[in-house]
Amino acid sequence: MISIASGAIHRGRFVLFAGLGMIGVTIIGGGIATGQLPMNLALSGQTFTGTVSAVGAQGITVYPRAVSTAAGEMPSIAVKIDQAQLSDVCLSTVARGLPFLGDVTLFARVPGDSTTAESLVVDVASVGGSLTVADVRLGLDANALGEVTGSQTSAVQVGESWASTTTIDIISLTATGASLQGLAVTVEGRDASC
Repeated sequence: MISIASGAIHRGRFVLFAGLGMIGVTIIGGGIATGQLPMNLALSGQTFTGTVSAVGAQGITVYPRAVSTAAGEMPSIAVKIDQAQLSDVCLSTVARGLPFLGDVTLFARVPGDSTTAESLVVDVASVGGSLTVADVRLGLDANALGEVTGSQTSAVQVGESWASTTTIDIISLTATGASLQGLAVTVEGRDASC
């Protein structure tokens, strides 16, 4: 019961609602981790920093585009991957100036080489690392490939690639399926990154 005068919630109801919320988060997180739920990370104009020690990918298309966020349109490099296997994944984002806390960083880490994703689309502000590719085709029409509509832009297609120690600034991320074994999400009371 909520007391209007004091704004307090009885301890029993708080525990019940908090417990139900944690069960929901656990079920959703478990579904994503086992690949049973699609994954969609859409940001409000603030990027995630991501690091991966190794990436193996097949069916890659890269092209420029604009992404709609709560902060407005942002230019991006769209990287579409049909199949991806990732090693030692780390994602981080900072919430700055929180009342009573200051800067807080959210980390999502997946150790090892068992992370996989299907139909992965990552919009990035920047990407860097070492890359080995095969079957490269440059200057393709992204509109003809069905990747964008209403604008002319060229695309790069790669049949297969392998990258090591890659760093990316992620604007948004979607995947039709993902498997993240050993996912750990933590929060630290400081401004940091992967």
